[in-house]
Amino acid sequence: MVIELAMAGMLQCVIAHKKIVEEDINCFYRCTDTTKEFASTLKEYGCPKKLYVERDALPWRDRDIKAGRWTQKQMDKINNPK
Repeated sequence: MVIELAMAGMLQCVIAHKKIVEEDINCFYRCTDTTKEFASTLKEYGCPKKLYVERDALPWRDRDIKAGRWTQKQMDKINNPK
């Protein structure tokens, strides 16, 4: 299954944080190529532990481990838009 997804160009991301905002739940993911992804859904459904994104991974020279982490400031900006 994982091999099929890799061949189809799917990038795997794992849950990093989740936050309930009113009737929604915001899901913050960290991908294997050090990029970040965000998804929002109704809180009744919850966040999947793994998210598969249809895009190519970043080349090794463009990856940045420290920049690939969600900061509290970034999450607050999404959770509390003004």
